[in-house]
Amino acid sequence: MNSWPVGARQGRPRPDSLLLVLWALLLLTRYSAEEKKRENTRDVIFDVCATCHANATCVQKDGKDICECNYGFIGNGRTICHDKNECLSGICGEHAVCHNTHGSYYCVCHVGFQASNKHGTFIPNDGTTCIVVDCGPPPYIPNALSAPVDRTTYGNQALYTCQPNYVLESGNSTAVCNAKGKWEGADMVCKEIDCGKPPRLPNADIIWDNSTTLGSTIYYKCKDGFQSFGEHNFSECKISHKWENITFECKEITCGQPPVLSFSNMIWDGSTHPGSTVKYNCVKGFYSTGTKSHSVCTRNGSWEMLDLSCKKVQDFVNVTWKDPCVSWKRHYGSAGVNETYQVTVLMLGNESKEMTDMLIKPPATELAVNVCLQLQQHTNYTVEIIADSINLLLRLRIAHPVIHPVAEKTVFNNISIFNDTCIKWQRVPRRTQTEETYLIHLVGLRWYQEEFSHKMILNFTTNSWNPELCLNLSSGSNYTVNISTADLNHNVPLHLSIPLADPPLPQVEFRSAQGFIPLLSFLKAEGRNGPIRSLTFTLHISDTQQHLLSFHTK
Repeated sequence: MNSWPVGARQGRPRPDSLLLVLWALLLLTRYSAEEKKRENTRDVIFDVCATCHANATCVQKDGKDICECNYGFIGNGRTICHDKNECLSGICGEHAVCHNTHGSYYCVCHVGFQASNKHGTFIPNDGTTCIVVDCGPPPYIPNALSAPVDRTTYGNQALYTCQPNYVLESGNSTAVCNAKGKWEGADMVCKEIDCGKPPRLPNADIIWDNSTTLGSTIYYKCKDGFQSFGEHNFSECKISHKWENITFECKEITCGQPPVLSFSNMIWDGSTHPGSTVKYNCVKGFYSTGTKSHSVCTRNGSWEMLDLSCKKVQDFVNVTWKDPCVSWKRHYGSAGVNETYQVTVLMLGNESKEMTDMLIKPPATELAVNVCLQLQQHTNYTVEIIADSINLLLRLRIAHPVIHPVAEKTVFNNISIFNDTCIKWQRVPRRTQTEETYLIHLVGLRWYQEEFSHKMILNFTTNSWNPELCLNLSSGSNYTVNISTADLNHNVPLHLSIPLADPPLPQVEFRSAQGFIPLLSFLKAEGRNGPIRSLTFTLHISDTQQHLLSFHTK
């Protein structure tokens, strides 16, 4: 045993004791660390929740901690928790597409459908389903009309047209229901049709309510001193945004050359403006009829109508009978008319029907003509006097000349034929009656058909001074027509020859035959010319020959 100094034993520990103490402290510290480590190891081994998988959750069941994989994962919760594919079970339902994600999934509706919760994606655990997209009524477009729409679901269209008086200026006129339930595509702009200010015409005023939209109408009126020409005097605003083209124009009023009046002299200063006047005088040998002998240029650019006419001096005026002579005036107040007369006297009531003809050519300077006849008393006569140059007929019926009957007066003259079956004549201007009644006796014969006879008596009343009458006469016939007044004071005979009319084609049945030719028959068409027929037949023999057969039949 070591000995310490006295002082050391009393005041300081011994070195070997200090080392012992240090060693003991070291052992004690090491023991504490090991004990703590053993305690920590015991805690880890018995904490179950600490062993759960990263995609698992520690839960208690029956008083014990266990690990369960989170929703969307499958496994034992500790070593395995892998993703579960929910889309394999058709969880999204009809009209939807399932998209799997790590630990979850989501649903998207097919095009044309949308989620009932209005979201773009959904998980159907809240009752959401996919319903069809419906855009509802088509949207309003200003000044446009939408055609009726049967369906408003996805893909359907709505068509627009501009309202009346509007026209498409730009944009698309079709709207489509899109997958978002919105109408899209229609961006049309309808602009009201406006033609602007109407065009002005020279020498014309516009009558207008200042409207320039579609259907607006303007009217043109010529200014004083001008006359309108063209089809119409108005213009309308059209859908083309333009005023309708017009041919209307206003020209200075002039009447041009005055009307020419036959057989007259014109007294005129050459002026053709409104108010200008032209006068007429009949030339020598003609006389005037009517009350007005002048014409004035009117504001409508035309000369006034004339009721004046110049008629040739007529024979057989103021016919008088003084047994045994008949006389008449040749013209009105002017001499120098050369005329030759054919006089025929026929005795009536005698089988021999004695007839006397003579020619009379009075001096040109005499205004009156006097013809004396050699007639027997108590005998009836027909006297016809024809003026050669104008082919005018005066017919007299003389009964018992001893009684000095008065010769008939001329009531009408200037008889002529037109269009084969029509007759016209002129009434004597000095007649006072407003109406005249005529008796028409006609007899028709045919040279090729002795039994044919067409007789007719007509009453014809007219107030015209130039009557015209068309008769229903048979073709291929000669007619004697006698026109007389109702009082039988004046009558004139005429002769008409009606040409043959083209006959209608017969109804022929077409037949073909081999060997002997069959009997040919046909149905005769309705006759117009009596028994005359002209028929032509064409007979085809084989394919290379043909014969014409023509014959007449009754």
